Amino acid sequence: MFLRFVLPEDREAIAALLSAAFPTSEEALLVGRLRDAGDMVVELVAVIDGTIQGYVGFARHYAPKGWVSLSPLAVARKYRRRGVGGELVRYGLDFVRRQKAEAITVLGDGRYYRRFGFTHKAAENLTSPFPEEHTLLYPIAPGSAGTRAELVYADAFMRF
Repeated sequence: MFLRFVLPEDREAIAALLSAAFPTSEEALLVGRLRDAGDMVVELVAVIDGTIQGYVGFARHYAPKGWVSLSPLAVARKYRRRGVGGELVRYGLDFVRRQKAEAITVLGDGRYYRRFGFTHKAAENLTSPFPEEHTLLYPIAPGSAGTRAELVYADAFMRF
């Protein structure tokens, strides 16, 4: 397995992976809209045996400034529980940190994302259009944990 940045020719394979990994094709549409609007900070893929088997994207928040959202993570069923998703998340977090992001949010399963440093506690003072119980925060900049702020997601999320 190797990880790399997304190339323009990867779009169809990523859409197919996202559509297969989730109950509907909404995540694939979300990623396309985020990409088209220029709201993706970074997109990474995991390539195994010459084929894209994993994907992670990080999209900018409109507010707070300098914050991003892990949106989404997907791994082909055949390769789940083999560390592919974890490697994508870790590499993505490292890249986004080096790009000087101040914090990273995720909407997802706290049991999974806690292993990477995301917590509900750090997000407890955030307001969001999405369910509080699924909102976690990975603080980077000093003082970002516990910040009182409204999360303003990229416009594509509001059509999700």
